[in-house]
Amino acid sequence: MTFTHLHQPSVPSTNVWALSWLKEHGLNGPTLFTADGQTAGQGQRDKSWSTRHGEDLSMSLALPVQSGWTPPVFNMAVALSIRASLEGLRPPHASQATVKIKWPNDILLLQEGSDRKCAGILVENVWRGTSWSATVVGVGVNVNSGRLTSPFHATSLRDVWGVSLKPMEVGHLLARDLLEHLTHPMHPTAIIRGFKGHLYGLGELRPFDVNSQTRQGALSDVDEQGRAKFSWADLDQEEWLQSGDVTWRFEDAGQNRD
Repeated sequence: MTFTHLHQPSVPSTNVWALSWLKEHGLNGPTLFTADGQTAGQGQRDKSWSTRHGEDLSMSLALPVQSGWTPPVFNMAVALSIRASLEGLRPPHASQATVKIKWPNDILLLQEGSDRKCAGILVENVWRGTSWSATVVGVGVNVNSGRLTSPFHATSLRDVWGVSLKPMEVGHLLARDLLEHLTHPMHPTAIIRGFKGHLYGLGELRPFDVNSQTRQGALSDVDEQGRAKFSWADLDQEEWLQSGDVTWRFEDAGQNRD
């Protein structure tokens, strides 16, 4: 799949750059925005995303919306594509490492009891009135930076796999794979099934923060609206929640990048 590629040594945020570019120039086709580093990288729920200059991937892919897409299912399709692309980069000697999606759209590497975040996805949509006209898929991947001693629940591809990859080549791969993936019809049932098949923590009892309270529960399902169903142990009940309502708790690490 072809796309236009724009690059800068450093930007505050590739998503901010991409959205500004669309506002000024419009969008004639898929456009990839990359930078060697970000000074104000963005994560979910207004949290920051840190990158190490020249060591990690900072990219945003802007593309026009196709008929039949819906934002929640699109987000799941993006997460599935990014997970599969990173899985494809895993070297043979790291066969025991597992690449999982943490709801709603983070990517974790699991190995020998360790489950740490290596990539985050931030999708920001462009609307014309009530019409969804374009979308910007921001992806940050910890490629070569050392993360295991950081205060955050993070890792990098090199930390886990012991290999050094070129961030720009990883970005081109993710963009090509995503565009190829999106050429296929977006069937919600199939996408949700695939999403659940690679979902971290599905059915596992663990702590979550909900409305400033820590509760024991298990994520048991996801739906076409992007919500997740939780089964709570303390109240013996189930409820559907949006991603902004829930914070994952990792007892051995900080919460800044959750």
